[in-house]
Amino acid sequence: MMKLNRTYAPKALSKTNKEFKTAIAGMNTKEAYDFYKSHKRKYCYNTAETKLHFRKMNQERCSFCTKLIQDFDDAMTVEHIQLKKDYPKKIFQWSNLLCACATCNTKRSARAHDPTKYLDPSKIENIENYFCFWLDGMITVNKTLTKQEQAKAEYMIRLYQLNRIGLVCKRREFMRDLISDDVFYNKLKKLDKSSQNIIFLSVFTYYRRCKEENGE
Repeated sequence: MMKLNRTYAPKALSKTNKEFKTAIAGMNTKEAYDFYKSHKRKYCYNTAETKLHFRKMNQERCSFCTKLIQDFDDAMTVEHIQLKKDYPKKIFQWSNLLCACATCNTKRSARAHDPTKYLDPSKIENIENYFCFWLDGMITVNKTLTKQEQAKAEYMIRLYQLNRIGLVCKRREFMRDLISDDVFYNKLKKLDKSSQNIIFLSVFTYYRRCKEENGE
């Protein structure tokens, strides 16, 4: 995970949010959620405008595993921080939405949001410091943090299963490519392999530079 700078709310989404809240005024949680389910075609959050905002905000990456979403228009999903069924009033609230790859969205499934542990990458500065990124592709909790902070990092790793096999293999492969670059390697080899300097910020820099050099 890495810090995301949340953009302003999409205009259509803000309008939908206002209209939906007016429509469910006076309803209890179940009634409001049932109303949403029966009016999905009228009230939408996964619109082209919303996707465009997420594309810019996330640089086409998942908010959680940070992998590139290859087909952003079709494969990107909207993740609700506070679940739709539990907080229907926040279904269209921009601050409650993040974009996710289909796998991260599925891995979380309908597991409830714990506000005492959840790390919102659009609100937490230096969120990458909660984790250690190892050369074998694994992500672990940064043990230099407080117990409370460690619990938050562990919660996010479990919630989105950030050490699933496919991700670990991709990260390991990418780390190997990274250290094969002499400039980066000369810097990284002087650090302990669990150092917080070996994070995806450096990987992304390397990735973008390769794309630029290849004219992509």
